[in-house]
Parts: sequence; structure tokens; C-alpha cells
Amino acid sequence: MVDRKEQIVDCISPGQYHALLDISHTVNSSLDIQEILDLVLSELATVVEASASSIWLLDDDKQRLNVATATGEKSEEIKEIVLEIGEGIVGSVVKEGTSLITQDARKEKEHAISIAEKLDFAATTMMCVPIMTRDRIIGAIQLLNKADSQPFSEENLYLTEVVANAAGIALENAHLHNFLQRENQTLRYELGTNHTQFQDIIGSSPKMRKVLELSERVAQTSSTVLLRGESGTGKEIIAQSIHNASSRAKKPFIPVNCAALPDNLLESELFGHERGAFTGATSRKEGRFELANQGTLFLDEIGDMQIGLQAKLLRVLQDQQIYRVGGTAPINCDARIISATNQDIESKIKQGSFREDLYYRLNVITIGLPTLHERIEDILRLASHFLNKYSWEMKRMKTGFSPDAVQILMTHTWPGNVRELQNAIEHAVVLGKDEEIQVEDLPLSLRKNWSKSEIPNKTLALEDAQRGFKKQYIQYMLAQNDGNRSKTAEVLDIQRTYLSRLIRELNIGE
Repeated sequence: MVDRKEQIVDCISPGQYHALLDISHTVNSSLDIQEILDLVLSELATVVEASASSIWLLDDDKQRLNVATATGEKSEEIKEIVLEIGEGIVGSVVKEGTSLITQDARKEKEHAISIAEKLDFAATTMMCVPIMTRDRIIGAIQLLNKADSQPFSEENLYLTEVVANAAGIALENAHLHNFLQRENQTLRYELGTNHTQFQDIIGSSPKMRKVLELSERVAQTSSTVLLRGESGTGKEIIAQSIHNASSRAKKPFIPVNCAALPDNLLESELFGHERGAFTGATSRKEGRFELANQGTLFLDEIGDMQIGLQAKLLRVLQDQQIYRVGGTAPINCDARIISATNQDIESKIKQGSFREDLYYRLNVITIGLPTLHERIEDILRLASHFLNKYSWEMKRMKTGFSPDAVQILMTHTWPGNVRELQNAIEHAVVLGKDEEIQVEDLPLSLRKNWSKSEIPNKTLALEDAQRGFKKQYIQYMLAQNDGNRSKTAEVLDIQRTYLSRLIRELNIGE
């Protein structure tokens, strides 16, 4: 006897098989959840000739179903519908875990008339299939009104079930990938910044993207690099990442703060010394140049180096040789130099306190780091990053920020840049009593110039307050990118289709 499923498979057309192959390629070639859902649903709706379709996913926290993506004339309106488990045909399919195919949805006892009336859309023929992972139901695919008023077939249902299974696996893989990335980030917290890679650096703002792109290109060379930017902008992290992405990554990265030591001690620190070279030199010491041989030497605050030592540094850069203090034998040294400064070197050259020839030796490639105020798009992501970091380190569960706290973070000028933000979040995690960071948890320096009047309605529900802030922020980002939605979506690190959806949902004007 021929199995019923085999009979259905035999009826599938070559075009439908090709569609399945395309869908399979989509789910196996991307880890972007929204991209997977959009492309899978579009392809499926086309092949089964559905005039409208939607994918509903379960919100784990609230146990409600939300529309993740949709097609058809009511595709935007349906995204505002939220279903309880068991509500309507979709809710019932998710609750029972059983597919449904009907030639008149209006006659089904689970049919939600109120939803149909709200959407002003009559659903007649319908298929609804649960989306499952290995151990649970996570959503459903719904297809409505087959073309030319034809009924959906068993072949259509079988195809949809195959796609739902593939989508479930793809979503699970995407979530697993995201989880592993978070775990990887946690491990990097344990290992410290020595293992920082470019992909670990938070920076989706246009200015920061340029910094990262240039740094990645520079990493593949041995050129000297000068990092310029205010204190706290992350110059050492960029220097470390350049080293880690270079061919010298397996060799040492040696940092030296040129402002932290007086001139005579800094010389010994850089070049080392021989025994007896000066009082207290009881043994030979290798300098930072020797330690960084075949690796990278990071000279931070290079603008504070005294003029006499600058001449010796210039000679090292020219000859690739060093002399220990008190020594006479040259020592070959192959260390890549990355330097950093927050000073106006050109002014120091005019004043005679910095050698122009050394400046040109150090300044083969210049990378300017923006202030945090110039990369406002990154503030909340950085704040969340530090919140996760210190929550994990201190074993204090923190889930996010109150709307007022968010407002403070976004309106503060951050004169201390990323370092100030990092310290502020650590302060908040230490002192915060609630799972959510409140205004009073933040340092006084952030709170003293903030007024509650900056948020117009303090009696708003949290969801409404967040919606209001989201609207303001998207409007601001659109203005920053001259209304270009593609650029704005890229900066916000979301899909352009999702941005367009938010613009409609939040009634943001063109």
C-alpha cells in the first residue's frame, strides 16, 4: 500500500521543488532572523499562491504571539495584532501543535471575528501550520485566500509543513549563534582586552564604522600608526585590535604610557639598561622595545614625551636598533609602533616641544577617534554592553535601564567619553537595588543637570515611554542620515524593512 505522504510528494511539481530548494538555500545561508523570515514567507506565499500570509512567533516573556513578518494588502495592519495562546485559529494551532487547512475559516469555531473586523479582511481559505524546534512550538505560519478562490491542497499543506520545519531549525540555529556570540563575549571579559577583535568593538555610527574599516585595512600592514582622539575614546582598544588582526598577533603587544614616568625612567623602560648603568640598576633589564620584538609597541600619550627622548626614539625608528641605557652594543629590534595622543601635536611642533621629523615618522597612518558625543548612536549599545559585563562580573542581575535613566544617558555630553560611560554603568550596577537601572543609581555628575521635565509625561506606562523615546531616536537618526533609510537602518543595526515598519508604526513623518 502506498503511504499517503508518498502520494502527496509524488504530486509536487518541479516548480514547487525548486521553490523548496530556494527556501532551503535561504535558511542555510543566513543567521539574520528577520531576513530568514521575510524571504521564506515571500517565497512560500508565491509558490502556494496565497494572497496574504504571516509568520507569528511566540514571545517567551509574555506568552503572546506577535507577527514577525507578513505579506498581502493588510501586511502592515496585521503586525499590530497580538494574540494570546489559544486565541483565534493561529493561537489554537500553536496551543495544540496541529496543522489546520480549511476552505472557509469563518466556519471554524476558533475563528476570531473581532480580528477580521478590525483588519477589514475576510479570510476564507486558510492554512495554518505550527513552527517547532526540537522541544517546543515557537510560532506558526498562516496563509490566506488562495488565488482564484481555489482551495488550498494537501500538497500546499505538505509544502508549508516542510517550510515550517526548516524555519524552526533556522531560527534555532540563529538563536544558538547569538547565544554563542554572547558566550564568546563573556569569555573575552574573562580574558581581558588582550583578545579584543574588531568584531567585539561596539560601533555602528558612521564615524566609528570608518575608524574600524580603516583600522582593519591598516592591520594588514607594518606601517606605523598614530591614533588621535580625546582621553577615553578607546585608543588602546583600537591599537590592541590592530595588533590582534595583524601578522604579529602571536607575538607580544606591549603598551607604554609615556606620560606616566619621568624622562629618565621612561628611557630605561623603553630601551632597558645594563647592570650598574645608574644607581639602583643592580641587574640587566630588557626594555619594552626588546619585549615587543616581532610584535607591537603601543606608545600612549606620545605628546608628553620630552624632546631629548624623542631624538632617541627617532633614531630607533630609523635604524631599527636600540641601545640599553649604559650599553654600547646595538640590539636589533623589529617592533611595529602604534602611538596615540590626545594633544594638538602640530601646535607642539610650532612651540618646539615636539620634533617634526619624529611626527612624520609616527604619522604614516593617522586614525582619528570620535568623541562619544559624536557617536551618540552607540551610547545605548555601549551602555548595555557594560551593563552585561558588570552584571556578570559582580553576579548582580540587571536587565536594563528605566526610561529616565535612558534619557540621562542620551542627553549627557560625556566629556570623559567611553571611559566615563563605562565607569557610570559600573557605579550603577554596584549601587542599584532593582533589576532595572534607575536614575538614582547613576553618578551625581550625570544627574545634577538633569530635570524630570525633560520627559513630558511622567505618568506614561513603561511601554509608552519606550515608544516615545524610540520615535524621537529614530527621527534623530533619520535626520543625521539625511532621511536615507538604508543608511539609518545600517547605523541602527536593523533590517531596512524593519525600520520602515517602525516608521509606520510610530507615525514618523517623512
